[in-house]
Amino acid sequence: MNRDEIVILYTFKDILEATLAVDKLKANHIESFVTDETTSGINPLGGVDLKVFTKDREKADGIIGEFKNKK
Repeated sequence: MNRDEIVILYTFKDILEATLAVDKLKANHIESFVTDETTSGINPLGGVDLKVFTKDREKADGIIGEFKNKK
């Protein structure tokens, strides 16, 4: 897998939760984003996909895992 590829890290239930996660990653110097939440960023089965670069996946997963557990 190319380290510059974009992968879905988590699927959140709503845009607010996803935005909080993006802010948390940004505070830790990890670039992340949700695709336009009005179109392709919304999972057709429900939820909003948070995406990161493959090179940041492991670190981001740990940070978001802690974030989700504190809620």
